[in-house]
Amino acid sequence: MSHEAIEQRLAQRIGLDPATVGRGLITRALHARMSALGMARAEDYLRALDASEDELQALIEEVVIPESWFFRDDCPFALFQDHVRAGWLGNPSRPPLRVLSVPCAAGEEPYSIALALLDLDLPPARFSIDAVDVSAQALERAKRGVYSANAFRGTDLLFRARHFREHASGFELDPSVRALVRFIRGNLIDPDLLKGEPPYDVILCRNLLIYLDEPSRRRALDTIDRLLAHPGLLFVGHAERLATGETRFESAGRKGCFAYQRVGEKIKGPGATATTVRVRSKPPARTELPREPATRSPQAAPANSQTSSPAPLLEQAAALADEGRNDQAAALCERALREAGPNPRTLFLLGMIRQSQGDLTRAEETLRKVVYLDPRHDEALLALSLIAQRRGDRTAADGFRRRAERAHKHHEKGTP
Repeated sequence: MSHEAIEQRLAQRIGLDPATVGRGLITRALHARMSALGMARAEDYLRALDASEDELQALIEEVVIPESWFFRDDCPFALFQDHVRAGWLGNPSRPPLRVLSVPCAAGEEPYSIALALLDLDLPPARFSIDAVDVSAQALERAKRGVYSANAFRGTDLLFRARHFREHASGFELDPSVRALVRFIRGNLIDPDLLKGEPPYDVILCRNLLIYLDEPSRRRALDTIDRLLAHPGLLFVGHAERLATGETRFESAGRKGCFAYQRVGEKIKGPGATATTVRVRSKPPARTELPREPATRSPQAAPANSQTSSPAPLLEQAAALADEGRNDQAAALCERALREAGPNPRTLFLLGMIRQSQGDLTRAEETLRKVVYLDPRHDEALLALSLIAQRRGDRTAADGFRRRAERAHKHHEKGTP
């Protein structure tokens, strides 16, 4: 009962749905804090938790997953730059652009925003960036601006050469860029978050909603609705959709950008479109068509596999998953496997769909098949790392993450 009460405290404070991170992770965090306090019984720890705001924050620090990297996903940043070109570069008399990143983890996303704006030659006086996170430790790391190689996962790292210098712990961001971001400790489900601040033209709330229980997700969207300007652009994560019954926003921009605007408003910029959002209660898997791995192992094309291409079925499956029709999408993936044989792209999409359905056991099983066929499939390795982390298996999570990092380096070098 004490464990359930502790989960309730986390849900009340940060809206955490234990099922999304795995109860093993919460149990591990609980044991870490009990060990730090020299306690053996959960009942004693619960009393200490209720008596101390500092201890609740310490537990939150153990539970949060600050997983991010610079320019995470290309499409949202491309749409963001298009939006700024049309709305601010083309209109110098417009008030300065205001951008909010929440949660901001260790600063990779808000600093990416700053670099994207500098690349557009938008003067710093013409924009402001606020970054919010519930983790005080993550915010301290963000302010230091020092990152390991794991924070740089794209193929184009010219920005790192221009704006970072080598550091004993990795790479340090130029102080002039760090000065462009204001970091604030806060909680998106707090109805008073940033109260009194002017509205934001763009809000990035990526990979938070997926971890919230339904009441907290509604509160978070209420806060976003209050903070987003009219018109305003909202980005969510690739594994997220807005809650069932949410009618204030509609899908906008190119497919795969996971952007929204208020109903009836249109974004401007190359390739922009807007359609009514399809909403549902649970977030889908990442449904962009999985990319072809940069390298192949000899196992990637088994001798007994058939030669027909699964691409048409995968396109249909991705479209169905985008609409939340995960059962049908999974069925198409399974059909593609029957007709074209084992294929890393098909298995990866199926694994992500199963993860979206909450079937982490089958998702892990499927993603392991991806890695069997393509041992350097960095996305599958990273997904396996996150699944292991959610069930509290830190050793396995670290192992998969190291393999993902090595695979990514091989891709960058073009090593066979």
